[in-house]
Amino acid sequence: MLTKRKNLILFIVLCFFINTINVVAKSNERDDDKEWTVICYLAGDNFLDWFMKENMKELIKIGSSNRVNVIAFLDTTDNETKMFEVNKDDVIRIPTRIVNYSWLKSELNTGDPQTLINFATWAVRKYPAKKYFLILGGYGEGWTGLMHDMNDGQKNVDVLSLEEFEYALENITQSINAVNGKERIDILGLDACYMGMLEIMYQVKDYANYLISSQNEEALDGWPYDKLLEIIIANPEMDGSQLASKIVDSYIDSIKGNPSKMSNVLTLSVVDLKFVEELVREIDNLSLLLLQAQKENPRKMAFVERVTNRFLISAHIAGRYVPYSVLYDLSDFVENVKVGMTKNKKLSDSTQHLSELLSKVITKERHQELKGKYNLGIGGISLYFAGMDTEGYKENNFSIDTHWDEFITERASIGQKLNRKN
Repeated sequence: MLTKRKNLILFIVLCFFINTINVVAKSNERDDDKEWTVICYLAGDNFLDWFMKENMKELIKIGSSNRVNVIAFLDTTDNETKMFEVNKDDVIRIPTRIVNYSWLKSELNTGDPQTLINFATWAVRKYPAKKYFLILGGYGEGWTGLMHDMNDGQKNVDVLSLEEFEYALENITQSINAVNGKERIDILGLDACYMGMLEIMYQVKDYANYLISSQNEEALDGWPYDKLLEIIIANPEMDGSQLASKIVDSYIDSIKGNPSKMSNVLTLSVVDLKFVEELVREIDNLSLLLLQAQKENPRKMAFVERVTNRFLISAHIAGRYVPYSVLYDLSDFVENVKVGMTKNKKLSDSTQHLSELLSKVITKERHQELKGKYNLGIGGISLYFAGMDTEGYKENNFSIDTHWDEFITERASIGQKLNRKN
């Protein structure tokens, strides 16, 4: 009788022990089973205040799941920066001091790289996952910066420069590497105008696998964040390429109607950043060939210039003067050089190689069509061609490492001479 009682007690203890192990295992499984952490950095301390708040509502509409974390940073004009763990129809407010003890004031500056670093690295560590999706939403002004803050804490306007952005991404990827062993962000999303430039891609190429960005202006309300989260939550096993492609579709498909002029055409593309360095090397080679070709036949180059699709950056963004810039669609420019310079064997070979390379770099591109027109020739990557601050443009990494700035400077000089003759 005593032996049976001992066996029963041992059996009960064993069952309790096994059950405890299973509970801990399931708990650990839940922690380790997160496929994605989506980190949203919404810079709305400017004229986009209302739209950023609407984006936040879209995030809350869907929220996190048992496989997907959603974390949001929201800076608006109400002199208070807020951070949230986003759940369906609910949020958990995260005090700024928890993220960084030095943040005694709640008015933070989205144009300061340290703000992005502190928030994103904290989110990476606090919400570990197999894959990370970093989204920056706000104003963009192409090669001159993004994430405008009209009150940096001192009532001044600040902008995140490309150099500052690269510095922030370097720190964020180090945190990701410490969590899951990866050296890059799976997807970097720039929900801002004019950020689909090769100059930007070259600056961030070492810190993400895929970049989602627009060549032109974006809709004021940006991407449909609720639809974006629905896509991730429905199939969290998707890799970065698959997810990025679906996000492009969700954005373009959410837009109603077609514009009547090029400046209003909405675009979005996905770029595989591992090919960007090779692309830039070939652009450098093309630049050297174009420097010679335009001296030999300036009128043909003028023709190429006239027919190439272009996007224009406005002179004022978020209360800050931005130098007027002309951006060429790279794919269209390459195609027009190929057609306009058919007798130049070296140029023909270079443009042919570039066309093939662009088909690898750009994994997805979609845009609106103009009313009554088709086949606009929009490819997914833009490139600076002219503007009011060509000297300032020469200071970015792309210009330093290529002869493109020399080509466009020489092109402007030759163009002026042709205009005077005409």
